[in-house]
Amino acid sequence: MKRLVVLILVLSFLVQPVMGEYVDIILSYPENIEKGEEIEITFEIINQSNDMLWDGTILIEESFMNDYKPYIQSNRDYQTNPLKFSTVEPGKSFKETFVLAFNRDIPLNEARFNIVLKCGKGPCRGGCKPFYMEKLVYIGLLEKRAEAVLKLDVNEFTSYKGETLEIPFTLENIGKIQMKDIKVEIKGDIVSDEIVNIAYLNPGEEVSDRIIISIDENNSKTSFNPIVIAKFQEPSGKEGILYENIIITVTEKQKAQETNASEVNNEINEESRLQPPILFYFFLFLSIVAIIAVIIFLIRLFKR
Repeated sequence: MKRLVVLILVLSFLVQPVMGEYVDIILSYPENIEKGEEIEITFEIINQSNDMLWDGTILIEESFMNDYKPYIQSNRDYQTNPLKFSTVEPGKSFKETFVLAFNRDIPLNEARFNIVLKCGKGPCRGGCKPFYMEKLVYIGLLEKRAEAVLKLDVNEFTSYKGETLEIPFTLENIGKIQMKDIKVEIKGDIVSDEIVNIAYLNPGEEVSDRIIISIDENNSKTSFNPIVIAKFQEPSGKEGILYENIIITVTEKQKAQETNASEVNNEINEESRLQPPILFYFFLFLSIVAIIAVIIFLIRLFKR
């Protein structure tokens, strides 16, 4: 009997330390977020040990917060005012949530840090030992980028030298953030007379306008291949750019007029060649009169 009691005591001594370390942290958070978007990181401390957890503090890894705190927004400073609990009894749990946002200008494509638990563990507050545990958080940080479409009715244009040409365009914001300080112009082997300025364009909106080009009559080129280019800024200050290629064919107006005049003259000459001259009709008339006169003379002669 004594041996059985001793065996039970030994087994309980061996098993209890293993059971006493059965504390876990379960995390819940999105895998990917857009920068600037508010998120929740929920943690649950589960105490399946035989000991009480005392005076716990839960915080985001200090080294990460020290490096990137200026880029993290929250209504609560989790460094100076971390989340805490008084006790977590064996078989119980404690659940709480961090609410924060990573600014759009944070220089990271992923946030990797630990959620840290610091507390005491033992049968009583005075007899507990320090307990430390951490769990890794890994979140992909996506950037909200402005998305836009530059639309032209046609891409090929024709003009005369010395004239102006209008290039109509439509700019549409198909993204999720505002575009601002928009400048639309034509660049390349020919440039627009001025820059079209648009203050801003909200998501889902579009604007239509036109760009004016002057065709230099002293330029010998008859074909140009410039681009219609739209530059803009995002709220973060980053710049975006769109462009569309166009073709401009130029002809000389004077030569075109001369060609038309020449065609008209040729038609007149052709008509002149087809029509009999006036003298032809005059001599034909004289011949008829002479024939009639001869006939009258012969009739009178035979009557005598």
